[in-house]
Amino acid sequence: MKSRKIIILSVLLYIVSGLSVDAFSRAITIEECVDIALQNHPDVFVSIEDNKKSISNYIAAVSASSVLINGELKTVEYAKKDSNANTAFSIPGQDTDVGLFAGLTVVYNLYDARKDIISESAKVNIDITKINKQRSMDRLTLDVKKAYYGYLQSKKTLELREEIYEKNQKKANLARLLFENGSRPVLDVTKAELDLADAQLLLEKARNNEIKMKLSLFYSMGLEEEGVVDISPVDREDLPELKFTVDELYKLADIYNPMIRKTKLEKRIARLKISQEQANHFPRVDFILGLGYENQKLTGGDNFSENFKGDNWSPAFHGMIKASVPVYSGGRTSAMVDSATSDFNILSLREKEILTGTKNTIRDNVRSLDEIQRQIELSILIKENAERHQLLAQRSYEHGIGSLMELQDAELSVIRARLGHMEARYSYLLTMASLANTIGIGEEAICIDRAETR
Repeated sequence: MKSRKIIILSVLLYIVSGLSVDAFSRAITIEECVDIALQNHPDVFVSIEDNKKSISNYIAAVSASSVLINGELKTVEYAKKDSNANTAFSIPGQDTDVGLFAGLTVVYNLYDARKDIISESAKVNIDITKINKQRSMDRLTLDVKKAYYGYLQSKKTLELREEIYEKNQKKANLARLLFENGSRPVLDVTKAELDLADAQLLLEKARNNEIKMKLSLFYSMGLEEEGVVDISPVDREDLPELKFTVDELYKLADIYNPMIRKTKLEKRIARLKISQEQANHFPRVDFILGLGYENQKLTGGDNFSENFKGDNWSPAFHGMIKASVPVYSGGRTSAMVDSATSDFNILSLREKEILTGTKNTIRDNVRSLDEIQRQIELSILIKENAERHQLLAQRSYEHGIGSLMELQDAELSVIRARLGHMEARYSYLLTMASLANTIGIGEEAICIDRAETR
């Protein structure tokens, strides 16, 4: 692990320093590319910040159950002893003395049916952000694998296209020479030149695609395209094979698939939201304690400065229990309960849709793997037949029976067969990576992996 980190840091150092391609070139595995992406791509850091935010929201929700202390300055009233006002109605300042309290107010909630629900929802949301982080990393890993295999395939394709172009160039030169000697008709010349032009076009497309896929690989790792290091992707000899049945893959996806897990947690939050809105019908009970100093009678006019003398202030202590019960909300509480219930029903339907879509994707990927495996076996057979045909053409030419044109056609057939076999192999690897991403676990967990890097 330490050596891998050193390699990754070395790659990043050379990239940042902007060395030329010739200055630094090395083979790099797909695992190293994924490690670089996970340490460098902005999406990973965004998911980390989202997780930090959810933790902060949870701390804020839990704080509602703790003691709250506020500095407070408020007016207080005391009835005058000599007041003749009607006890049912009094005028502040005339029938009562207006005073001032300054100190600390301590509030402790004794009962609120919503606070535990709110803190539980915030706690569940932490798990959701963790899943979002894992989902982001899985998506990033899949993007890197697609770009890596795409770049590897483009390099192999370019090599084969160069071979095909060289063979067609030799064939065209030979056709013109034989035509000038009268051994071949002009139709062979035009056909050879047409094949050469087609091979040249495909070669140019392969070169452009190789550059495009290389930049795509660096972009998937979150790196700049300027001054990139010439990465040589490492091919794998053996293809991984599934070790689970389709039904077993369904069960694994139900446990590990990020979208399924996230939807289940979102349903839980929606259910808590319903309980939270229903709890608005219940009372809230708080214990309030005031501790400070109080001036029981404020004076005005010329005696206003008397209010600030210490003799007029005395220690004060107040304690009370406050209970508030919702009586009428204009239908708001019932409407919010109905709205939260609709959100829960929507998530239930969405969960069903995700489960169905996940199963269909798994089934399609498994079928594709079986089909591609048959294509690989067929491509191997075609390649063996093409090589056998090339061998026969070579011997026929050596014995003076066959022509050089037929030999070159046989060689082209071998290269095309290799190209078809290579495309099938990388299609298999991409499909396997997509299947593992859908399930939500690594390929090594679902495969009998006998792959060995060269």
